[in-house]
Amino acid sequence: MGVKLFILGRPGSGKSTAARYFQQIVRVRGLTAAHFNDYDILREMFLADYEHKRFRPTEHNGFDAIDLSVLDSALEELEKRITNTFPTPELVTIEFARNDYATALRCFSASFLKDAYLLYLDADIATCLRRVHERVMNAQTQDDHPSFSDEIFRNYYARDNRPFIRHSAQRKFGLSKGVKLVDNRGLLKEFLHELAQCADTILVEEPELLISSYK
Repeated sequence: MGVKLFILGRPGSGKSTAARYFQQIVRVRGLTAAHFNDYDILREMFLADYEHKRFRPTEHNGFDAIDLSVLDSALEELEKRITNTFPTPELVTIEFARNDYATALRCFSASFLKDAYLLYLDADIATCLRRVHERVMNAQTQDDHPSFSDEIFRNYYARDNRPFIRHSAQRKFGLSKGVKLVDNRGLLKEFLHELAQCADTILVEEPELLISSYK
């Protein structure tokens, strides 16, 4: 497995933007990158749930999870799909949103987590919900899909994950790589500046990502 970068945060916190940024950095060096998220898996599960026992449809062709155990199942399936990817890309970005990352990260095996980088994007619920609405109404990429309904969004994502990410995540899961928290409540240029600093750190620690096929 190549370098693994978990990009975490509420929907609307900038995870997909960050993933595209890191992938672009790697690809301009002539290396390969792959992006994975749990949305496609959850949507497959939703479409297979004909009787709506575990999901219910929402507006804009979205869905809510009624049985929250599907969220854990999706992460377990996510690891399987990443592990079985061939050929192995030099960079794998992994994106998913959960209300409690201390619990959600337990869905991954210790061997899968231990050498992964963890980037948490922090933005308040009101900002995230506004961005979700904007991207659904003005979809430009395949990542501009609906999230939970507004009511469930506000309730499910109420937890503040910052203390866990900042003080406990690395020790709790035995992460040998860095854990970084970035505030994304401001301007895009400020966010991209923070991402650039994160990328510089990763490139220094992972010299294979500095290798260009054009050398």
